[in-house]
Amino acid sequence: MKRTLVVSLMVIIFSGTMVVHPAFAHTFVQNSDASLIAQIQEFKVESKLMADNISNNTLSQWHLSKSQEYWGNNEIGVLSQTNSTLATQLSTSIDNLYSMAGQQNADPTMANQKADETSQLLDQAESQEVSSSSQNNSTVQALAIVNVINEVLKDYGTAIGSTIDLTNMDNMNMNSSSSGNGMSGMSGMSKTTSTPIVNVAAYQSAQALAGTAQNMFSNLQSIAPSNTSPYLDKVGTALNELKQKIDARDTGMDVMMVVHLQIHPNLISAFDISAVPEFPIPILLVMISFIGVIAMSRIFQRK
Repeated sequence: MKRTLVVSLMVIIFSGTMVVHPAFAHTFVQNSDASLIAQIQEFKVESKLMADNISNNTLSQWHLSKSQEYWGNNEIGVLSQTNSTLATQLSTSIDNLYSMAGQQNADPTMANQKADETSQLLDQAESQEVSSSSQNNSTVQALAIVNVINEVLKDYGTAIGSTIDLTNMDNMNMNSSSSGNGMSGMSGMSKTTSTPIVNVAAYQSAQALAGTAQNMFSNLQSIAPSNTSPYLDKVGTALNELKQKIDARDTGMDVMMVVHLQIHPNLISAFDISAVPEFPIPILLVMISFIGVIAMSRIFQRK
């Protein structure tokens, strides 16, 4: 009986360690103000890229479509409840910019003026919709940065034609054990070779949003408590590395590792923004099974 129990324990422990991931997906707390701040920044990026590419119908239309994921009728409707005048001005400005994206000979200078006008109105909308306490809350700002970086990973994945979700941390582990299985833009490529870009517009968005995250981080540093400095120093370095890797067209694996292993952990340590304790589930199962085997052994001993 004892030998059977020992064997059972060894099998359970071995099985658990075989499936334990070296890292676990980060889950962050939800905050409506942080989400809105991120959406506004993301829309501003896409509207600027739309204007910059106004002479290229394919690129400008892609950025137009992408911008609509961040700001649309629902957001205008919410804004109109508190400031109908600003909502009307913003809606008109966006419509004017959108109409230029469909013109064959749109004026790039005029398009950029419209994008700048829209950006200024969005800044007013943010001041209107986001309380001053949230605007000066480092935790809220950190969550907004997390949201923007999430979009960076999505866009970069689209840009390189990745067959896996770069926002899912578990995919790093899957890739390390499945190299060469056709996961585009991830591994099996020389470090000296840039990853091919299959979607130029998405690549533009990834680059621009990475730069936006850096700008947002500068604001975060100015309002964050002094005791977060050791973590924020690492975040700043990692954000620079993220931008450099995207500009250099590194693999999806290289890019997502910076986010999941450097940026996220340090933001979590600085601001405690993880929604749930990140405990490795396989190890938890091992512990439960271990307790179960011990309980069973005691039952058999009594018999």
